[in-house]
Amino acid sequence: MGCRPMAWEGPRPATDSLNSDPYNTRAEELAVADCSQGLEIRRVWSEKELVFSFGGGLVPGTPDGMFETWDGALTCVQVVRVPLVHGLEVEEAQDTLAQTVLTKVVKSQRWLRATHVQPDVFIIFCWLPFEVPLGVCAHTEALMERVQQLDPRFALRLRVPAMPGSLFPARFACNHDARKAVVHAVSESDVTAYGSDAEDTDDDEVCGWDITWCWDMDLGDLEGTTEGSEDAPDFADKPEDEWEGSHDDNG
Repeated sequence: MGCRPMAWEGPRPATDSLNSDPYNTRAEELAVADCSQGLEIRRVWSEKELVFSFGGGLVPGTPDGMFETWDGALTCVQVVRVPLVHGLEVEEAQDTLAQTVLTKVVKSQRWLRATHVQPDVFIIFCWLPFEVPLGVCAHTEALMERVQQLDPRFALRLRVPAMPGSLFPARFACNHDARKAVVHAVSESDVTAYGSDAEDTDDDEVCGWDITWCWDMDLGDLEGTTEGSEDAPDFADKPEDEWEGSHDDNG
């Protein structure tokens, strides 16, 4: 797998994101384009279409995009800009990336249970602001392998944009330490085995540790979100959380 730099510049699909911040929108467009490159696409769903089409409400973990190929394969894509900063120790970077991915997986499982969507693949697409040590990537890839033993639908992509500044504002994740102090950690035990009794159980409550959106905001508020609140409200990746200068998108 590996943290591969991405330089592909094909036509960008139109997106209809819940967060109109240009950095967030560009990150989602490029991620979906990367995942669908070389495939014959039959239909594409935007994030807003997924919110309104399935359940009619803001369910935590809504994918940033979904597409179907002509052979009937359905792929969901959840995009996150990982809040890494220069100067972190390898262990800190490993923990930040692993927590970001785990949170996305758990939230995505909740969305899948609430909507009963059955994708063939659910990609957790991580944009990294810069190249990181191979050990950081390997740590999270090993984590995803363990996740796949429980839920084989999930897959991981780690990418570094060709021009990081196009996706990461100058002060992206500048409040890394403050955010780390308030965000509740998830663990591998929070991942549900696909097809298990727990997977089939109704799960209507909202995650109290949601790091993606401020669920007390209505859709109009989210659409008006700007760079200061990046990917609508998510501590790691979707909305720009409430932290000044923190552009994370944990959806």
